[in-house]
Amino acid sequence: MGIKAEFVLEDEKEAIKTVYESIKEEKENKTKLEYKDKDRRFFVDVALKGDKLTVCISGDDIVKVRAAANTWLRLLKIAEEMMEVVRTRNR
Repeated sequence: MGIKAEFVLEDEKEAIKTVYESIKEEKENKTKLEYKDKDRRFFVDVALKGDKLTVCISGDDIVKVRAAANTWLRLLKIAEEMMEVVRTRNR
């Protein structure tokens, strides 16, 4: 059984690009770890297209996919909150 969770975020192109830039390192770091972890039960794909950011998490273990979704949603929320802090400071 394959489980898939897909999250699509839309905002102004510059805002979405900033969020993407802030989380892409996490994706790259996870990719390096994935090859070492033979028991990994989920995959994450992050894609930026214009003003849309898509995070797709898939796997066979619903618990691992849920945990990964929670982690990635938290990362996205933190990125958005930090952008708001910077905007507020620059006013």
